[in-house]
Amino acid sequence: MSGAGEHTDILAVGDVVRDRWKVVKKIGGGGFGEIYEVLDQLSQATVALKVESAQQPKQVLKMEVAVLKKLQGKDHVCRFVGCGRNDRFNYVVMELQGRNLADLRRTMTRGTFSISTTLRLGKQILEAIESIHSVGFLHRDIKPSNFAMGRLASTCRCCYMLDFGLARQFTNSNQEVRPPRPVAGFRGTVRYASINAHKNKEMGRHDDLWSLFYMLVEFLVGQLPWRKIKDKEQVGNLKETYDHRLMLKHLPLEFSSFLDHILTLDYFTKPDYQVLFVFYIDRSFYWSPRLKS
Repeated sequence: MSGAGEHTDILAVGDVVRDRWKVVKKIGGGGFGEIYEVLDQLSQATVALKVESAQQPKQVLKMEVAVLKKLQGKDHVCRFVGCGRNDRFNYVVMELQGRNLADLRRTMTRGTFSISTTLRLGKQILEAIESIHSVGFLHRDIKPSNFAMGRLASTCRCCYMLDFGLARQFTNSNQEVRPPRPVAGFRGTVRYASINAHKNKEMGRHDDLWSLFYMLVEFLVGQLPWRKIKDKEQVGNLKETYDHRLMLKHLPLEFSSFLDHILTLDYFTKPDYQVLFVFYIDRSFYWSPRLKS
């Protein structure tokens, strides 16, 4: 693999993958691969193509495809179009969405969303998390850049969950929760990771909800207490010693019930998603009577 400085893209504008998907432009590159806007010459639709090098030591697209296929038909999930591999790369093609929530928050004055926007986004993200849990997988990288609004007039008020490369199956073939490994490597993104993740513990459903909690606080306040710290260990220590109630100072009371509930959860316990939903729905109508949810 080439060094970071001389990294060359896997595809170039004008390339056609499997005589069908023509590259229009590159729209992103994560640690694990690249994303392109492509024209589907079969349907004439603009879609997204995600690609990873076949030489890359950590292959994640296989998991992405498995989870995306399992989730088809559920709300908040991109439509799967196709996938494949050749000797150079693996790829998956899916519906293209609009801007992600990290970018959208940064365009807001003061870098915050309103209470009503945050609650309606929170409700949709919670539904997305419940969906992935219902098919037996954890997401393990819940963060604002992994959620995007739809790109079309018909979908622009719907929030979509992206990037299942770090997902893990937490159930066995009998749909029972698998026993946790004594030590699991760190997964996720330092800013939004749960304390468990920092301790290299096996993550469970509640860890996805901790990441959602941190996201929602950031949406409303504009920052998290550890925003300036880069070091993973230091962030973990701060999360462990920090009184999370301090984050709720200026937030609606219902956030306390969210925090209370996730504090009671452990690896084996199924979260009560309804408890969390109820607080959203009530509040969003209370705050924005004129808005249709």
